[in-house]
Amino acid sequence: MAEIKDSYDAVVIGAGMAGLTCGAILAKNGRSVLVIEQSARPGGYCSSFEHAGYTFDRGLRFLTGCELGGAIYGALDELGLRDNIDFIKMKPSIRLIGSDYDFRMSSGEDLGDKLIELFPTEAATIRRFIAECHAVASESERMSRKSPELMSIWQKIASRIASVFRYRSMRRYGRKSWQQVVEGFFEDPKLRAITLSILSYFDPGVMARLPMMILGVREDFYYPRGGAQALADVLADGVQRYNGDLALNTMVDSILIKGGRAGGVKLSDGREVTARHVVSNVDARQTFLKLVGEGLIKPRFARRLNEARLSSSAFVASLGVSLNLRAMGFDGANIIYNPSDDIGELFGADPAKCTVSINIHSILEPSQAPDSTTAVQLTAMLPYDTVEDWTAAEGAIADALIASAEKVIPRLSQHVICKHISSPLAFERSTLNSRGASSGWYSAPGSKRRSQKTPIKNLYQAGQWTFPGEGVPAVVTSGRNAAQLVLRRK
Repeated sequence: MAEIKDSYDAVVIGAGMAGLTCGAILAKNGRSVLVIEQSARPGGYCSSFEHAGYTFDRGLRFLTGCELGGAIYGALDELGLRDNIDFIKMKPSIRLIGSDYDFRMSSGEDLGDKLIELFPTEAATIRRFIAECHAVASESERMSRKSPELMSIWQKIASRIASVFRYRSMRRYGRKSWQQVVEGFFEDPKLRAITLSILSYFDPGVMARLPMMILGVREDFYYPRGGAQALADVLADGVQRYNGDLALNTMVDSILIKGGRAGGVKLSDGREVTARHVVSNVDARQTFLKLVGEGLIKPRFARRLNEARLSSSAFVASLGVSLNLRAMGFDGANIIYNPSDDIGELFGADPAKCTVSINIHSILEPSQAPDSTTAVQLTAMLPYDTVEDWTAAEGAIADALIASAEKVIPRLSQHVICKHISSPLAFERSTLNSRGASSGWYSAPGSKRRSQKTPIKNLYQAGQWTFPGEGVPAVVTSGRNAAQLVLRRK
């Protein structure tokens, strides 16, 4: 743990991927930086933990943006860290299993081909849908290259004019829900259910352009060698390589506000650390309502924070099992199991009927499980208020998910060696994200990401609660943007 100095050019609160990226870039550019993290490990949702000899990821399923030109590649290259980590190409990346279908895919083109095999009469419509996904992905990549906050007034005007002609797909699908778009393309109920569930962490009501953007990516999907923690550790090492300080197991009590400006932080032990700039990589509600203090922000702003809808949380059962799933023919793809074709049930709150994501990362990274055994994670996207008492209910919910996953992994329940459960309540406590939100604010149709600038001067946001949004590539971009906002200030 770093020895914390009395003063820095910048303090970054939260060592998630955005905070680490921001801190490393600032340090590389000669700024004195302190990155503070309340957990024992950096990374936030992109981190790992050990349980009974097994290693599990906290939230990562797969990555995009690791290839030349991608957001993760670009950040690592800028920091001179690209050779410090390897990425495993996931081929296939996703396997979808339902009542009478079982197919694998590695890209949007694969998905289109597989859907045409299953629904040949819908071939033309499926091709048109995949083409629209490609258009959204292409426009999104261009749009997210530079934050609006980093543009001059003339660049902003030019960008707005260009958006009328260059970002038509982004605007069109940004105003519609994922379910509206899918139902607008397809009439077959099963085809609708398959398409909506292929990225199971997006519920049907989310802004359509988000899942379309991922399905339209032409590059491969990846997994970091060594697991999620390996990627976080590389960026953490980058902070320290350039003489930045990283303080783990350290809690921030409040952000120091002087004359309407952020001037540092007060730690939970009472110490005060002054800084010219503060970057918050934590929950937006916590940032303004707790760390800044509701009395220092406008009532309307506080009301909007309290009323804004949060993204769903997740229930994760992490299992060590005495089965060699590689020998049984499993290939490490993220498995999506649909117990039925009923969209209401698949995205409902009943763990026996909802879509279950089955991750078997130890097939890709054998060090995560002892020989001849396997680390398996079962995930269901369940809202925080689904259950009144998560502690009392978590055992039954985990058993229901195991019983459901047993349709995919034979005799799974009979081979569980160890079990670790993370409920939405557990995620709230471990990450400090309000109600265990998995991706910040809920991305409803027509909604916009909040500015990385804040009502408090010299206080910036980075991460999934702000521009450009959720997902590791997006928050890495957010961290780079936040660093540039600090660097351009004299």
